Amino acid sequence: MLLQGLTQSWPMPFWILIQILFWTFLVRSIFLLDVNRLRSFSDISAWASSLIFFALLWRLNAGIEPGLSFHIFGSALLTLLFGFPYMLIGGVLGMIANALSGVGHIVDIPASAVAILIIPGGTTYLIWKLSLRLLPPNFFVYVWGCGFFGATIGIIVSATVVTTLLWLSDLYSLEYLLDFYFPYALMQTFPEGFITGTVLSLLVIYQPNWVATFRDEFYLHHKHPGDAHHRPKKETSDE
Repeated sequence: MLLQGLTQSWPMPFWILIQILFWTFLVRSIFLLDVNRLRSFSDISAWASSLIFFALLWRLNAGIEPGLSFHIFGSALLTLLFGFPYMLIGGVLGMIANALSGVGHIVDIPASAVAILIIPGGTTYLIWKLSLRLLPPNFFVYVWGCGFFGATIGIIVSATVVTTLLWLSDLYSLEYLLDFYFPYALMQTFPEGFITGTVLSLLVIYQPNWVATFRDEFYLHHKHPGDAHHRPKKETSDE
């Protein structure tokens, strides 16, 4: 996976920064888990199945140098399907499973999680939140704006941050990264966006309960943006 095998090569300030980012987001995600949702077998089975699929998919990657590999992330799709906390925790569990089976090392998980999960998933989540306030409540806005373009922008931001970190940490020269990593990392944007948008468009039609960030009340009936969350609405009594 991306940034695997570089743990012992990071300069101390960058290593500390990666650890702070990883553990801050991971611990916060654990506290944000919805216990009631964990009790739902359908939600858990869909979540677990998706994580197993992407954990296996991460094993299929092309690499040119240690830490520089290309593969589908899936973090944008998992974020829109289950929410950022579930995406991050599940993605880390998938990375641990891969490491225990001989693909990668556990000590490399924080750096990989920041590049593959936190940055692109967080970018997609932010785009979705902004779309609730700034864009029209429309089905195509969700599929194209949050799904396709959200995943695409997430890959661009991740590739830019990874390139900058590797350059500033002196692990690779900027010329090498711009010639052999960054352009090819950007080539992942279309397949990532296409897969995310296509899967979302199918699921919101046939299995809308699997998509935590989509609600008919908002995107089809144009009500309050809060209806886009899968949270029970408070009962209001007529006075």
